[in-house]
Amino acid sequence: MLSEKPFNLNILTPEKELFAGQTTFLTAQAVDGEIGILAGHAPLVTLLAPGRISYQLAGGEEIDLDGGAGFLIVKDNQATVLL
Repeated sequence: MLSEKPFNLNILTPEKELFAGQTTFLTAQAVDGEIGILAGHAPLVTLLAPGRISYQLAGGEEIDLDGGAGFLIVKDNQATVLL
């Protein structure tokens, strides 16, 4: 069972903010494979390859986005995706 503890997620492009809020799970396509993020994840900075980005809201709804290349930054129970 996945953790239900929430963490903050921001998904940003140069043009706009795509999402800002709490989520319980995030997956993204890093350059060396898919990565999953849960609350309390260790600090991390990684390059993202074009591909699917998925996140789950506290109520269980899963949202999928087609993302381009970018960065994923995880620190202090917050994840930021820069596309």
